[in-house]
Amino acid sequence: MTLPARDKGKLRLRASLRAARSASDPADRQEQAQAIARAVVDHAGGIAAAPGERRTIAAYLGRDPEPATAGLLQDLHARGFDVVLPVCEPAYRLSWVGWVPGTALQRSVRAPVDEPVGPRRPFEEVPAVCLILVPALAVDRSGQRLGQGGGYYDRFLAQHPTDSPGAPPRLGVVYRSELLPAGAIPAEPFDQRLGGVFTADGLQRFEAVAGPV
Repeated sequence: MTLPARDKGKLRLRASLRAARSASDPADRQEQAQAIARAVVDHAGGIAAAPGERRTIAAYLGRDPEPATAGLLQDLHARGFDVVLPVCEPAYRLSWVGWVPGTALQRSVRAPVDEPVGPRRPFEEVPAVCLILVPALAVDRSGQRLGQGGGYYDRFLAQHPTDSPGAPPRLGVVYRSELLPAGAIPAEPFDQRLGGVFTADGLQRFEAVAGPV
């Protein structure tokens, strides 16, 4: 079967971005990950909450060579946020498990990621989510995201559009070089756009665009 040019373009871009990540300086990756963590914590600290309400952040466990998030998770917990991490389920669904320092991790049977061990909940049952952090290989300035190709997050985000009542913002996390010009990532109808992205330079928000965000 011959792939459409758009699919071939995504495959080439994905391979190029993975190679660039692996070839980048480990010290620079660590420095950028720390700066990203500070940007996320600063942003989260400004999210309003009702008196006595605990806020939840839907995060993920990023491991080198992607921007590492272990320190970020520790910082969020220390500042009073509840943290949930995703677990890959059948039919490309995500469920969510509460995370605190010391939570056991195990290798996913469905994806090359580590997942928390604990009771699993659908996103609808996770209380007071104020922010969704979305992993990506790259994001362009129109909000178009390029993931690892599994499709878990596109399906998840499609089920929780930003125009639904009380929907939390969904913001990507990438290295500086992975924030690309608008139109650099081939778009497909099922792709879910993001409202902004965290890099080592802080939060970059995107102007409203047509289509899912």
